[in-house]
Amino acid sequence: MLRRVITLALERAGHSVLRCEDGRKAIDFLAHEHADLLITDVIMPEMDGVETVRAARRLQPELPILAMSGGGSFGPADYLGIAQAFGATAILPKPFRPAELVELVATLLAQPDT
Repeated sequence: MLRRVITLALERAGHSVLRCEDGRKAIDFLAHEHADLLITDVIMPEMDGVETVRAARRLQPELPILAMSGGGSFGPADYLGIAQAFGATAILPKPFRPAELVELVATLLAQPDT
């Protein structure tokens, strides 16, 4: 459900979106294709968001990565801080408004490659 909301908000803002149901599929994509931005949840099946961030960083070091989390049994700051320590460019705690996401994505895409 959240993937659909994110997709809708970003497509309405003019972005093309490719959805992957887990981190492993996203990394498989990044191993063969270029992306302008990766958005990942931290708590996911198959490959969690921190593993996804680390793998994406190895494949595409300049790729902006946005990690999001609602926190699960811990607070979102715990998981998001870890994701940022392992290479996420930006973090977004859940719940968030679609406009917040769209604004943050625009900011990340406007940053020059490092």
